[in-house]
Parts: sequence; structure tokens; C-alpha cells
Amino acid sequence: MKSSGHLSNLSTRSRNWLYLLATLIVAFPISLVLTQSTVMASAISTVALALPIEMARLRGAKALKAEREAWPVAIDHLISAVGSGIAIPQAVIDLAERGPAALARQFTEIKGSIDSGAAFHDVLRRAKQRFRTSAADQVLEVLIIARVTGSSNVGTILRTLGEFQRQENSMRAEIEARHGWVRSSASLAAIAPWVLLVILSAQPTTRDAFTTSTGLYILILGVTLTAIAYLWMNLVGRLPEVPRALA
Repeated sequence: MKSSGHLSNLSTRSRNWLYLLATLIVAFPISLVLTQSTVMASAISTVALALPIEMARLRGAKALKAEREAWPVAIDHLISAVGSGIAIPQAVIDLAERGPAALARQFTEIKGSIDSGAAFHDVLRRAKQRFRTSAADQVLEVLIIARVTGSSNVGTILRTLGEFQRQENSMRAEIEARHGWVRSSASLAAIAPWVLLVILSAQPTTRDAFTTSTGLYILILGVTLTAIAYLWMNLVGRLPEVPRALA
């Protein structure tokens, strides 16, 4: 399982490098056509490398949000199954087909491990590595304890946990929406000078000015400051995840 995860990480890393290379290959000739300047096209295509990085960040954030919001739904399925008298292992297995789509792949792997005869509590402990949120750790730990101790209050505990997670998700969504306005404004402020540079490059005097040593210095400084602003924007706009104390 660890080797599979390692290969997956390598595959993702390779894909990200390919996206960066493809962006550079596409952005440079387009910038060169628009600006008619190799120096300016190099600076603009370098700034354009932020596009695949931002897209990868958005994909990761979207997947993480989908997993986080899927757990209260999974808890509802577990509560319904346990309340109907279904054993906890079978209730977990059923999530592979009846649970939320965002968790279907992980629970299909869990189902395969349980069907192969592995101990239930060992399967769930290892399963924590398949998820990326503290919500998963909380639910799986409740199921492990309930399976070992035979707790009759597992339904009540899961219901309380589900309500807590929904409140947390709602609060987080509100904060992320407000942060989104700040991030969008910062992104526009970072992009605007480069759009203006492309427009002004239609004038030969502008192109000539940036072929000088002073012009080259300004472009390098602009790329550097844009990169710093982008990193700072991500640092300020990123909400910390809840620590995975039970992982």
C-alpha cells in the first residue's frame, strides 16, 4: 500500500512537471507573437507558470473539500445501518456502494481488505492513510472502539459527531468565501501589470525600452515581486486544516 501511494505521488509530481512544461511551451510563442520581444515574452511566460500551479492547488482543495463534506453523509448511512441492526463491519462495507461518491474509492479498498479476512480494527487503522482529513480519523476511531467494546451508544456518538462536522464545514465554507474575495483581488492586482505590459508592447518604443539593461532589470524585478506576492497570497489565504491527532 505504501509503494502504491509512493507511485501515485510520483505520478502526480510528474504530471505537475508536464503541466509546467506545456504551459511554458504554449505561453512563450503566444507572448512572443503579442509582444514581438524575446525578453518580454520570457518574463510573461515565466509569470504564466503560476497558472498550472494554481489549477493544481484548486483541484487539491476541491478534492479535500469534497472528502470533508462527504463524511457527515457517510455518518448518516452508518447511523441508519446500525439502527437497523446491521453489524458495524457490514455497515462499513455497504458504504462502498451506498455511501457518498467522494469516498467510494477508499471504501471499496476497505471492503476488499475486510473480504480478504483481515481484522476489522486493523483494516480501519490502516484505512486512515487513505483519507486526508481529521473527520475520517474521528469516524474510524469511533467505529474501532464500538467494535471492540460493543458500545450500544455508537448511534448517538455518530449523530453528535455528524452534527459537529456539519457545523464545522459550514463555518469553514463561510470563512473560505470571505478569503476568496481577498484572493481574487490579490490575483487581479498581480496580473494587471502584465496585461498592461502586453498592451503597451504594441508600441515600438516600449519594446526598445525593455531591451536595455534597465528594462531587463525591471522585468526581472517584476517577475520576482509577482512570485513573492503569489506565495504571500497563498500563505495568507490558506486556512489551516484540523490536526490529525488520531491518525
